[in-house]
Amino acid sequence: MRRAILFLLLIGCAKAEKPATDLIHDVASEVSTKPRIEMDVRLPQDEPAPADLALQRSIEDRIEREHVGRLVASGTGPGFLYITVEVEQTANAIETLRRVARDAGVLERTSFKVKEGG
Repeated sequence: MRRAILFLLLIGCAKAEKPATDLIHDVASEVSTKPRIEMDVRLPQDEPAPADLALQRSIEDRIEREHVGRLVASGTGPGFLYITVEVEQTANAIETLRRVARDAGVLERTSFKVKEGG
């Protein structure tokens, strides 16, 4: 009796699920089609100061609170910090990111690049 119930459960579950290859393909194609926006903030010096890293964290927190998109990368380079966000629509996202940069007091030294997904 227990085997019969287990067999019926397995058959029911197998019919309800997509094959794993279809699921992987769907996720991969969705990820690769969403655009990304890279937000670069020029720093007043080559190496980021603790205040610059705190600024970066506060911008990331605000991006998440405002549901701009999914943070995919952030870091620093010589004289700049960057934050990359995967978005649904670039125009609205850039408008929101500009507002975030303005509120943080760094809009005049911030640039935005739209990149294809993936």
